[in-house]
Amino acid sequence: MQTMDIMKTRSIVIGTFLLAGLFSCGKSKEGKFSDGPAQGEITIAVDESFQPLLIAEKTAFENNYHFAKINFDFHAENEAIADLLNEKVRAVVVTRDLTEKEKEIFTREKVTYRSFNFAADGLALLVHPQNVDTLLSLPRLKSLLTGEHKTWESLGAISIKGDVALVVDKANSSNIKYLVDKFGLDVNKPLPIFAAGSNKAVIEYVKTHKNALGLIGSNWISDGDNPTSLGFIRSVNVMSLSEKDNSLPADYYQPFGYNLALKKYPLRRDVKIILKESHMGLGTGFVNYVCGDMGQLIVLKAGLIPLTRPITIRQYQISQ
Repeated sequence: MQTMDIMKTRSIVIGTFLLAGLFSCGKSKEGKFSDGPAQGEITIAVDESFQPLLIAEKTAFENNYHFAKINFDFHAENEAIADLLNEKVRAVVVTRDLTEKEKEIFTREKVTYRSFNFAADGLALLVHPQNVDTLLSLPRLKSLLTGEHKTWESLGAISIKGDVALVVDKANSSNIKYLVDKFGLDVNKPLPIFAAGSNKAVIEYVKTHKNALGLIGSNWISDGDNPTSLGFIRSVNVMSLSEKDNSLPADYYQPFGYNLALKKYPLRRDVKIILKESHMGLGTGFVNYVCGDMGQLIVLKAGLIPLTRPITIRQYQISQ
């Protein structure tokens, strides 16, 4: 009972913060705006890893608010943030915080921005369906990125031979940047990876190349009710990861709900909306929806983990 009270209190606090924090923004010099919390038209830049989730959020939001239109530009993470800085979009959906230099731009121009973590996903590793060597440790993954290991044999694989073909969506995407930051890799040193162009293209590449190891956002394969997602996951094998070498089989985890919720999957990351809006506009309304009850249910249905509402998994009360 005490745990439930804490969860309810936390939920109320978050809701109050969203309403008070966002709705306290001042007006522009003109004092007029073309949009409001439930009407108007804006554009949001979204890292392509989260395209399925954000399309679901947009569809539900617009079905509730018929005078609102949300447009998405799907970009690599750094491109999305560049568009936000250049005032091409109202908000971005990414996995990283703004850098100090990026924050300085907002400070210098006296522009208000707010950041809200609303979901957690995992960076998923995919292999060809004939590759049954699906256990991999983080040290071995790092060794592939540094070039220390190059072949499947050197990783201990027995079903696939030859060089490992590492494939990502884009060279500057959140997927590869997450690994660079996590492993402390030299950003100036080229990585042995191939950029397929999109998360969907990575899946297609893995399906047709036996030696491939694909890196995608788990959102593309996590929705068990989505026929497209089901088709993707049935056409590849999803690797299980462990923190250390020589772990027991039970210590390897896949990037799906239960493992993400309990933070067992080692490549879990938060998804956030960074909003630049100086009034109570449509960006505010969309953020409140995504972070509210209905938006968080959509996150859960997509196979990701809600971060602004408590969830229950197998009698465990999970709160991030």
